[in-house]
Amino acid sequence: MSALRFGTLNLIASVSIILVNKQIVSVRNFHFILTLLTLNFLTTSGFLIFLVSCGWLKEKHLPPRDRWLVSLMAVLTVLLNNANVEANSVGFYQITKLLIIPSVIMIEKIGGTHRSYSPRIICSLMVASLGVGIATMSDFEVNLRGSILACLSVLLTARYQIWQSAKQHEHGLDPMQITHSVSLPQAQIGIVSSLVLDVWQPDLKSWLLLRSGGLLEHDIHGTDVCWIIACCFIAVVMNLSTYGILGCSSPVTYQVIGQLKTCFIVGLGYVFFDVKVPPMWLIVRFVGVGIAVVGIFAYGLLKAQEQKKRTS
Repeated sequence: MSALRFGTLNLIASVSIILVNKQIVSVRNFHFILTLLTLNFLTTSGFLIFLVSCGWLKEKHLPPRDRWLVSLMAVLTVLLNNANVEANSVGFYQITKLLIIPSVIMIEKIGGTHRSYSPRIICSLMVASLGVGIATMSDFEVNLRGSILACLSVLLTARYQIWQSAKQHEHGLDPMQITHSVSLPQAQIGIVSSLVLDVWQPDLKSWLLLRSGGLLEHDIHGTDVCWIIACCFIAVVMNLSTYGILGCSSPVTYQVIGQLKTCFIVGLGYVFFDVKVPPMWLIVRFVGVGIAVVGIFAYGLLKAQEQKKRTS
């Protein structure tokens, strides 16, 4: 399959899973995020085990301690990302994700990892941050709980990306192998967590800024089940298409697809879910999104150019 086909498939899947998750937790009111994540983990784990059994994926694992630690970190990261979707508008959620790259740089600097960045790189990140600020200012659904979850989501995602990348290179796994290695522990952690917080002690969720309520008291409809099955299926498609893009495209292509996702998610989120705002504020929001996307795309392009120079 060509990079264009992988890219198109990944674009559709990535946009769809955000909108479907928002439909499940906000419209259908199935706000049991841990249960939903556990089902996604089980589906992904089952599919990767199937690929290994068919000989289409070479099995290779992290050491047991790293495997469980990375799995736990991944569960917390995905949980916060989904809580961010539930608590905020789709537009605000996607805009805050643009702050992950500056957060990675900040965490590396605090942790003692010194990397030199050219003035153009720094300028591109400042442009992106300015765009995020403008877009956030124009979002009428910003609230304290959602803002806290968004900040925690960005910081933990940045920390997780640094850690996962280090462990992947340290032990020589490709992206699909490390996902296979952690998918079963993720599912096991998810099962225990969802039983504790969604079934046995749902009152504890308020301490984690999650919506309260027990799964056993929720009236599940057939429509809910259909949306959840669709979410699990889309998650598998998104993971496979992401590996495909990484395997047969350039970093610039990956950046282009990433910024197209941002534009589509913000636009479709406004159409289907976000609070409708006066035209002037809508213009301000999309101007901010445009500035942020330009900044992040410029960063990706400049990093690709620098990497090419180092390689040559």
